[in-house]
Amino acid sequence: MTNNPVQVVLQTEQYMKIPENGGGGSTKDFYEGRDSEFARHKQRLLKQVDSIRTSLEASSNQQLGFVKVRLQSTALAKTHRPMEALFKPKNLPLVGSGALGELFFEVTPSTLGHVSDAIEKAELKVTKRDNKNKLKASSARSETGAIEDITLPTLKDKRGFGLEEAVRHFDKWPAAKYFTVELFVDEASLSDATDDRIEVRRALHSFREGLCGISTKLKIWSSSSEWKALHITTVQFPTELPHSGDYEKLLVKVMIFLDESALVRRYALGAGISRGSQASTTGAPASRPRRLLLPQPQAGVSYPVIGIVDAGVSRHAAISKWSVGTLDYMREPDSERDHGTFIAGLLVNGAAFNPGQPIEADPCCFFDFDLYSEDQNKLEDNFEQGFLGMMRQLDVQLSSVKPEGLRVINLSLNPEEMTDQNGYSPYAAILDQIADKHDVIFVISAGNLEGSKVRNRWPNSATPALQDLVSYRPLGADRLYVPGETARNLTIGAFEPLDVDGQTRPARYTRRGPATAAGIKPDFAHIGGCVTGGTPLISIDHACNLAPSEGTSYAAPLVAKTLALLDERIEGQQPRELLMAMMFHFARMPALLNDELLKDVCKDFAGFGMPGSVDSMLTTDDTSITLVFQDTLPPGRELSFDFEWPEVLVADGVTRGDVHLTIAYSPPLDRLHQAEFARVNLDAYLRQEQFDDETGEISYKGRLKPDHPGTLEKSLITHGAKWWPVKHYGRKFSRLGGTSKWRLVVDALTRAGTDYPEAGVKFAVVLTISDPARKAPVFSSTRQSLLRGGVNLVDVRTAARARAR
Repeated sequence: MTNNPVQVVLQTEQYMKIPENGGGGSTKDFYEGRDSEFARHKQRLLKQVDSIRTSLEASSNQQLGFVKVRLQSTALAKTHRPMEALFKPKNLPLVGSGALGELFFEVTPSTLGHVSDAIEKAELKVTKRDNKNKLKASSARSETGAIEDITLPTLKDKRGFGLEEAVRHFDKWPAAKYFTVELFVDEASLSDATDDRIEVRRALHSFREGLCGISTKLKIWSSSSEWKALHITTVQFPTELPHSGDYEKLLVKVMIFLDESALVRRYALGAGISRGSQASTTGAPASRPRRLLLPQPQAGVSYPVIGIVDAGVSRHAAISKWSVGTLDYMREPDSERDHGTFIAGLLVNGAAFNPGQPIEADPCCFFDFDLYSEDQNKLEDNFEQGFLGMMRQLDVQLSSVKPEGLRVINLSLNPEEMTDQNGYSPYAAILDQIADKHDVIFVISAGNLEGSKVRNRWPNSATPALQDLVSYRPLGADRLYVPGETARNLTIGAFEPLDVDGQTRPARYTRRGPATAAGIKPDFAHIGGCVTGGTPLISIDHACNLAPSEGTSYAAPLVAKTLALLDERIEGQQPRELLMAMMFHFARMPALLNDELLKDVCKDFAGFGMPGSVDSMLTTDDTSITLVFQDTLPPGRELSFDFEWPEVLVADGVTRGDVHLTIAYSPPLDRLHQAEFARVNLDAYLRQEQFDDETGEISYKGRLKPDHPGTLEKSLITHGAKWWPVKHYGRKFSRLGGTSKWRLVVDALTRAGTDYPEAGVKFAVVLTISDPARKAPVFSSTRQSLLRGGVNLVDVRTAARARAR
């Protein structure tokens, strides 16, 4: 019977312990057995440093600079960062990171002399040995060998556009008529710096004065005064000078100034906002009535509330009854509110509109954040900073009009800018900061492909699917839109509706990952409709008539609905980490994607798959048990929980079982470190006790591993989701030896140069153990064993109330 509640383990603080062993590696000789090659490499680095030093000394303005240190692909691990001997933080501050293995350091001619001296000390032949009589390279040799090259940033590093492209872009997107400028240092990053960084403070002051002095027509905004962790400056161009010589002259002046400033790391064009072109047909499908009555809210019934950030929802009485409030900011006419109304209709009655599809039947209320307009000029009048301006306004509104119980916000709008796999955009960063500040979770559409970029329909088997992906043109043009790389929120792709066989597949128009160097994006996919295949998604237009459409815009609210219902079904205010962990843990990949040949690409389209139903997340059948651990991991501690494997799954010394383990956590984020913006890694392990009959020694062996070979850092990041705030492991045991004693462990790792937060890192772990044969009474057996062992358990639906006591 599927009526056994998911069990929350209480009083988890008693399982916090000091880790037994430290991790990490020792100094490594990256040129072992290649001494002559190392000698050439050493001289090449010395020449590079000397060239940079000469260039800075010849600078007429200042002798401050920033160098890019690129590491070898085998030197990406924290222990190999060249910050013990070569780039000592006291004199050569690490100011940021770029792509994986790219580090930026603040330098002067004087401090570069220290780098040269350290490289000179690197021995050409390793002769020293450690206490195990193994050759041991010095830190200088190890760090010199870890570095691929040391260079000054180039103009190509700074910007990827020219004057003509900027003019065309600003003409197309009036609400994106600005540059986003990222500096190597700003007031926020220097707030905790010591007073000995006088030169960089002077350079920053000079930069601010110089930028403002270009023209009084420019509007300059620095995030340091309002959003300190955003680390950007925007340069807003005037609206009154389009298509004029003065306009282009002003553009040229600004670009030359930014190109020549050593403080500028990079700058980009402002991103235009779009909902994408969702296909639709005229009128309602012939097989359906033109209008289907919406249900009425029941008196005394509490419904989840979901925010809708869009161009507004229709004021029609039938849908307005489900509205708990409106921010009437853009004041669009009802005729322009089809998109937002379609989303609202799905939240209220999506299951009835689309029978046979995996959509939650329970209705949700909504709050209408009317912050968008398809009229780009009107959008510019209200938000000169485009998406950034819209999000700043949303932040203000959430501080003043956020309705009680609002935890989930649907955002089916995208800046038309693809994610940078080696970056973390300001658009994702501001969304993550708003999510933290207001304790909400945004559910974001992945974005839609249009025209010639639309893919062929996903085939019925894996090999043709791979062939289609390999032959797709234009290659790389189908990546997710920002802020799809968000780390605190959910990004949603689209599936076709289930067919008569219950099969689904990625929609032809859905954008794909990867979106970051470390994580899996999108997070999920849900039904988005397929108009060309005759299976659109059905909802309502502004007149509350039935309307067919398709798009990731409409897959997102179906996930938002599941998330909001999950939050509502669990009593009390639940930490976001618990909600996230449960959503990821119970998601499943559709059959057409769940193929060994597709394991490296299916996540780019569907993430962790389609979320399970709320009922499936809260209860299990008799043959399985799900345990939840939710807490904050303090500095210098790990969670270590010992338990007995279900006795009904152990026979004659052989263990069997199907196990799934998920961890979700909220690491500190830092935009200055782009591909490495998540600064703390938490991981969960399931280990089995091993007893050595000869020595009597007891050890624990890990039983869950990432689905990839190798131990190199790059492989761990790409395939194992190391450093990403969600991880999932699964394995089926049939004949496993060892004892019945097991241990669940959660531990932490910080980036080089990063301090672990004093307040700790919040996390949630979900562990499910089941009988692969679906026969043994795992739930009752395991629960009784845990209770006998003194473990305090409570139903997940009442966990908050139990904790409050």
